[in-house]
Amino acid sequence: MRRYFIILFVIYISKICIAQNAVITGVVRLKSNNELLEFAKISLDNKFITFSDIKGNFIFKNVDTGYHNLKIYYIGFDDYEKKFHLNINQTLLTFNDIFLEEKSIRIKEITIYGNPELYNRNYEGSNVSLSPKLVKNIRAIGTEEILKYAPGINISGDMGISNRLNAGIRGSYPRRSVNILLMEDGTPIAPAPYLAPEAYYNPPSDRIDAVEIIKGSDIIAFGTNTMYGAINYITKKPPITPTLSLNLSSGTYNYLSNFITYGGTWNNIGAEIQILNKSFDGYIQNTSTNIFNFTAKLYSEVSKKSSFYLKLNFNNEKSKASYSALTPFTFRNDATQNPFDADDLMSKRYAVDLIYNYRNNCGYIFSTKVYASQFQRDWWRQENTLIKASSLKSYVGENIYQQKYSYLNNLLFGDDDYIRVGKLVSGKEQTRARNRVFKVLGLQESIKKDFKIKKIKSETEIILRNHFEFFDNIEIKNDSSRFSRSGILDKDNYYELSANSIYLRNKFEYLLFSITPHVRFESVTMFSFDRLAISKNTKNDGSKYFGSLKNTYNSFTPGISINYSLIKNQLQTINFIGGIYSGYNAPTSDVGFMKVENDVVKKANSSDEINRNPEKSINYEIGTRGCLQNNKLSFQIVFFNNTISNYYSAGRNEAFQTLGKVNINGFENSVSFNLGKFLSLKKHDLSVNFAGTFMNSRIIDGILTDSDILKAKHNQNTKNEIIEKINQERNGYNVYINSSKNTDSIIFRNINTSEFNNIKKIDYVFENDKLKSKTLPYVPKAIINFSVNYKYAGLSILLSYNYVSSQYTDYFNLKNETSEGAIGMLENYSTIDLNANYIFINSKNKTLRNSSIFIDCKNLTNEIYEASRLHRVSSGIIPSGFRQINTGIKININ
Repeated sequence: MRRYFIILFVIYISKICIAQNAVITGVVRLKSNNELLEFAKISLDNKFITFSDIKGNFIFKNVDTGYHNLKIYYIGFDDYEKKFHLNINQTLLTFNDIFLEEKSIRIKEITIYGNPELYNRNYEGSNVSLSPKLVKNIRAIGTEEILKYAPGINISGDMGISNRLNAGIRGSYPRRSVNILLMEDGTPIAPAPYLAPEAYYNPPSDRIDAVEIIKGSDIIAFGTNTMYGAINYITKKPPITPTLSLNLSSGTYNYLSNFITYGGTWNNIGAEIQILNKSFDGYIQNTSTNIFNFTAKLYSEVSKKSSFYLKLNFNNEKSKASYSALTPFTFRNDATQNPFDADDLMSKRYAVDLIYNYRNNCGYIFSTKVYASQFQRDWWRQENTLIKASSLKSYVGENIYQQKYSYLNNLLFGDDDYIRVGKLVSGKEQTRARNRVFKVLGLQESIKKDFKIKKIKSETEIILRNHFEFFDNIEIKNDSSRFSRSGILDKDNYYELSANSIYLRNKFEYLLFSITPHVRFESVTMFSFDRLAISKNTKNDGSKYFGSLKNTYNSFTPGISINYSLIKNQLQTINFIGGIYSGYNAPTSDVGFMKVENDVVKKANSSDEINRNPEKSINYEIGTRGCLQNNKLSFQIVFFNNTISNYYSAGRNEAFQTLGKVNINGFENSVSFNLGKFLSLKKHDLSVNFAGTFMNSRIIDGILTDSDILKAKHNQNTKNEIIEKINQERNGYNVYINSSKNTDSIIFRNINTSEFNNIKKIDYVFENDKLKSKTLPYVPKAIINFSVNYKYAGLSILLSYNYVSSQYTDYFNLKNETSEGAIGMLENYSTIDLNANYIFINSKNKTLRNSSIFIDCKNLTNEIYEASRLHRVSSGIIPSGFRQINTGIKININ
């Protein structure tokens, strides 16, 4: 009997021991898109704390039998709580049904998770989501690298590391991204989004966590520059656990980036400080860059009904930023040459965002947003001129020639070989300052409410916004050395703008079908002051708006989105999307103070009525998108058709004399296929991604003049091509010849090449289908990106291929290149990038376990190509394709 008692006792004790060593595991996901959630805080019985890993997994070991309480916290999401009982004979308990739901008061500018899909479901229309995982794998030195992975975007290269972004969306003119809306965490970041939307500020890629590109009718909510698309940079979020992060990298061309952050989440408060110091010598001589960027973020859930967000940013850039580029002769012999050593750009930007969300007892959510920024740019640029290579030494002198142009020694020069050099006056190279100060202030109030009537769900949103801009623009001509930073004031203009708008949106959802109408009404008033002219006016009475030009216009932009879910559950979705909307681009300070008579655009004076209205568009799109088999396959395919009217600013020194009309259409597709999940590979992970854009464009109406077309240095090939094109479609060109009486007279006959030098003006006539063959500049027919990402344990390798087909750079659609490189087709090109990263996931050392090392090779083949001619006659060829190799380490200490 005693022996049996001992046996039973041993069995009982064994079971207790087994129960005491039970393991609790689980996976944390987001309810909105089934994404695995990293760094969620998990509490067991308010005693034991752990965090989910990069795949959303968590584990508790040595758990006793009995009743337990599991709680999961993530700032911005409703708390999750699950009570359960652990039986005496259970050794493993797994929770696979944990889904966190966003709080209604969460501030959307704080994105605290990555979207696993190629798009954001919160937008009804087409959009692209470049996830944090992709951005981490790319480790871009500039945001242009990241945007190459998105369909619909054409990147036109510029010197530097994307400091001044040149991107087009769905065929928009890419110079300084002037026709698209750039945002950071939902706030416009252009120096002056209405008056001067050129991207003279672009956030450093080190601070970017993810990117959204919005192209459907949802874009109406954001204001101006909504005809083509918007780019929203999502910056790094405060981490859940207090963490000191060091991201250090260096590479060729003296590239150096030191990015240090410290932050965390304490109870319901998240905060982080980010400091970036970045420098780069540039691929071309005298194009170095130094950037210092400071960012501070504070996010707090003040109560269950309210939340608060504050973001401060300071950016300081000092660059040898050249406006001048290369001639074909220089490009062929040495694409790294740039003799302009006195080009200096210095900029400072201060910005603040303040957001407060509140939900009342009736379920209404009120959001107040205040944003303000000041951007100051002082840019001293050398004046340049073109000299035949054979005359270079006699023009600049022996000393300057040997200092800057010795690479030309022993070369033979032809009649069409030109060199771009500093312009000499009295033996001195000239410099001119183009200094600008922009101030922006905005106040936005929104109200949201969800309703439900039987089976119909309704989401209503109203946004009111007051937006103000102030812009000082001066030019100074130096009076001594090219390095002088003072001189004679040559231009002093000032601009003011106020824009007041109301936006309404209502989403109606019934079962698997939804329809969302949008509408925005905006009233804009803008003033222009020529201070030098006003100061000389003896009738100046001292009143605030004396001598100013005023333009007032209204913009009404409606739209509608339709969405049908063929499949909709937690594991997979397939949606059909469609929409139509009207977008608009505000007239900028350059063109906003003109008068239009019978569609003819003319300069105006203070006594004229200014009636220059915005460019407008009608945008259609239809497509499908989905996510299948638990994110194994994600896709989006969209057909689009955009027609832009009231078109004036065609490009640099290209303008419609009678307001034009153009059409751009095509389709975009993106696919992400996780082959590793599909094949159930346990230790290996392999994903394949594809993004393709295919576009066509045509000019429907208008008369256009290109003031650069006859200023360019033409060779026999370009002369022959221009004459041939004119004669082939003779009714499509108004050609003016210098007559014997020294007056310009229009001719209607065919032209001989020998008469080319007597042509004084050419108008392109697109009215009544006179010119049918022309396409828009910088609209390549095909853009393709293909990438493969392989992961094993802590190793990750990303190989990507990017292809851009040939594209015209002017409305004449010239294939041949002018002798200074200002005009001519850009040939197709391709690039290959390779990125490798290793995380020490199995290290026993805690600091090392959270660290990683990496090596990146950009433009693996080092094939230099002509990237753009964005500044045309004043610049020439901007090259790209230089190989860049970076290595570095990232250390997280928590």
